[in-house]
Amino acid sequence: MVTVTERAARELRARLLALAPEPGYVLRLAAGPTGLILILDVEREGDQLVEFEGEAVLVIAPELSEALHGSVIDCEEREGGAVLTISREGA
Repeated sequence: MVTVTERAARELRARLLALAPEPGYVLRLAAGPTGLILILDVEREGDQLVEFEGEAVLVIAPELSEALHGSVIDCEEREGGAVLTISREGA
């Protein structure tokens, strides 16, 4: 299971609200050609669901959730704005 900090969940919600054309969409953490990416999608059976204030904001497919088991998604403020980070617990 992947853990998402409250700060990261808040940022994910803000990004979702900016991108979603209508309710029912969530952000999906997916494997892209050069690493992990966020895409606009819908929840599918078996997804790990991340909620913020009772609203779904992020889903992760079971295979990716298993591969990232023990990881933490956080959000850091940097010069260019908020950046989502993924790290392994205890690493």
